[in-house]
Amino acid sequence: MSVRSTPFVQDGATGRRVTPWWLAYLLVFLVLIIGVQAGVLAIFAATWPVEHGSPEAQLQDMISFAAAGLALVLWVVLFERRRVRTLGFRRPGRGILTLVAGFVAGIVLLSIPALFLWSIGAYESVDAPEGASSGWNALPLLILLALTFVVQGGTEELLTRGFLLQNGGLKFPGWLAVLLPALLFTLIHGVLVHPLPFAMIFLFALFASFVVLRQGALWIAIGVHAGWNFAMGNLYGIPVSGLPPLSTSAVYLQPVADAPDWLTGGDFGTEASVPAVIVLLVAAAVAFVVFRRWDARREAGLPETEPASAELA
Repeated sequence: MSVRSTPFVQDGATGRRVTPWWLAYLLVFLVLIIGVQAGVLAIFAATWPVEHGSPEAQLQDMISFAAAGLALVLWVVLFERRRVRTLGFRRPGRGILTLVAGFVAGIVLLSIPALFLWSIGAYESVDAPEGASSGWNALPLLILLALTFVVQGGTEELLTRGFLLQNGGLKFPGWLAVLLPALLFTLIHGVLVHPLPFAMIFLFALFASFVVLRQGALWIAIGVHAGWNFAMGNLYGIPVSGLPPLSTSAVYLQPVADAPDWLTGGDFGTEASVPAVIVLLVAAAVAFVVFRRWDARREAGLPETEPASAELA
């Protein structure tokens, strides 16, 4: 599989210079994630302590992710000397609508395993934790909190799919260009020793990679990423990647006492459940097939049924 000639990857070569691949990974992992993002959170912990899972904590997370994303943008503009839109943000007007569509799709994807588990009695609805808000009274705040997930998911997509996938695609075989950012994405979620969440997050990374390569932009991947996390944390009150439930959610679901962890995800949340892994396996397989068919037609010089390349103008 070759991705080097795709419009999305070629955008990574439009500046005066290309970041060496090893420097790109050091930049993202050590400087932006461990340095900038963690540094901003450390400053908040010292100057503005808040309760974990609160709206204020979600705001702090959003700011820390935004700082890392801004730092990457500055690197691309000042060092690589290329335009911000080449990171996967072409056609912003249409892109915002695409992001919203992706957000809805992310909610639907997460709802499939969550509602399935609820329907078979593996999940049960519980009262909101003490001090938390839920139901219709939480609706205005939920709309605002959705934006925090857009920034968080957008930054993760920008760093791994927008920058590292482009960078690797210019230098590595296609399978390696996709595999390395997917592994880093899984690593930063701290799930290497947990098979089910590792599989789920890795499959999501593959799904997002093929969607981005096919569409030539990050908009859908950002939307799906944000919608998935928002649905889990702020619609169903389920732990997001093993973190405690958030203090604002439409409802709160939790596994029943006798349900096995492999089925429900246990304390880690739906992402560690077999139903979620199956959903992402199907999504990743469909995204791969769609990308491969589009790429084969493109390489053969045949017209596209859905001209993604036109969106790059």
